[in-house]
Amino acid sequence: GWSWKVPSGRATARRPSRKASRGTAITPSAVGPSSSARTWVPGASGEVVGLLGPNGAGKSTLLKILAGREQPDSGDVTLAASVTVGHLDQEQETLDFAATPLQLIRDAAPLNETEARSFLHYFLFAGDAVFTPVGRLSYGERSRLALALLAVRGCNFLLLDEPINHLDIPSRESFERAMARFEGTVLAVVHDRYFIERFAETLWSVDEGEVMVLAA
Repeated sequence: GWSWKVPSGRATARRPSRKASRGTAITPSAVGPSSSARTWVPGASGEVVGLLGPNGAGKSTLLKILAGREQPDSGDVTLAASVTVGHLDQEQETLDFAATPLQLIRDAAPLNETEARSFLHYFLFAGDAVFTPVGRLSYGERSRLALALLAVRGCNFLLLDEPINHLDIPSRESFERAMARFEGTVLAVVHDRYFIERFAETLWSVDEGEVMVLAA
């Protein structure tokens, strides 16, 4: 089966250096064909891991299993009580398109309007942008809003599925600035070389049910 470990806790800042942390076991024994037992340990709370592999290899399925949205073929998944998972997928299906960013943030956390607007400014929503219905936001703006919602809910283990795949250059830069402020651990399915070079501290490769550590 597969043996995973994910660090508990939260980093204090991104990104120069971190203290190593003891992981919490995750054991999805088989997402695809069973393999001999292996262990992957993000070296510290706050690490960014890039997840690579060909289409259909099971990258998105792995994220959904870790998020609890799908079940592994066998085995189980366990997380420490201190780990709160946030899943940011390509469909953005969890957003209410009729609501505004300000409404969504205030619904997600006990913040007054001033506090909510200050928080949204942290994710590059300023001025009247906080009152714009989600359905009128660009794909990139919705991606930043989804990231803000995960952060305000206290998520400290973020699962990203091709987060910049459909973004133009300005939107990509804005999303990257917002993500740089996220203080938790990140596991991201991504193929963009610049994104990998800027953010990923470790690379994993998924192919035919096997996961290999490429770099650390």
